[in-house]
Amino acid sequence: MRKVFFFAFVAITLVSCRKKDDNGNEVNVSPNDYTLSADGLTLIKWTNSSTISIDMQGDSNLRKVNTIAENAFKDLKSLRAITFSDNLKEIGSDAFSGTNLSDGVNFNSYSDVVFGERVFYRSNIRKVVLPNTKALSNRIFAECRNLKEVTFKRTGIIGDGAFSSCGTLELVDLTDAGVTHIGKEAFANCKLLKRAILSVTMNLKTIGDKSFANCTSLENVTILALYPPYLEGDPFSGIAKTKFPTFYIPRKPKDLLDIYKGDNNWKNLVDKIQLIPK
Repeated sequence: MRKVFFFAFVAITLVSCRKKDDNGNEVNVSPNDYTLSADGLTLIKWTNSSTISIDMQGDSNLRKVNTIAENAFKDLKSLRAITFSDNLKEIGSDAFSGTNLSDGVNFNSYSDVVFGERVFYRSNIRKVVLPNTKALSNRIFAECRNLKEVTFKRTGIIGDGAFSSCGTLELVDLTDAGVTHIGKEAFANCKLLKRAILSVTMNLKTIGDKSFANCTSLENVTILALYPPYLEGDPFSGIAKTKFPTFYIPRKPKDLLDIYKGDNNWKNLVDKIQLIPK
């Protein structure tokens, strides 16, 4: 009987200690830790420099946020993880640049997310499952030297320098991303990058200048486009000709190999173009 009373007392105590907002809704973050816009839809600034983890969807105020302002979390070294609200639509420039984020970020948005430039620049993020977006902005993950795993959903454009100098990234798989353009220096200086699988069907139009520059570990690039994408400048500069990657293309239609090899823009890579192995 005493044990039952004790556990009941503990349960009541825990419930009574939960934070609530002015309307009686439970919150797990003190409103003193952040600044919101007057309508509560934009997180302007995170003010608690000791915060380690944030679950925006689990908080009655933060789950309403659809926009994170530029510089909102910039250089917040303590922040290891964040779960965004389901309503997220936009993240401003440099919002998380210089943060930790070593335990990851979780996107659950129902909408395409718009990214400003350098959103996660120089953070310690290790892996990420991206949301649907029309564009990954310029230098969004640049110099994220611990970033090893990226899962792409529907993505229209990969901006200039988006993943440049991600020193531990080994695989880029854009199979289902629907990418139409890979920007300048998008994956430049990714020294451990071994494989790249580029978008399917007719989606991929251009591969930007120096997009894979100095990717000296690159072994093969699988191009699933049914028409040769345009190569701007020198996408593979800094890679010795003797160590150039093999370029794999689909086995069907049957004349696709001839189309690639006969394309004037691909003439310098003729000896490296092969059909995808069976």
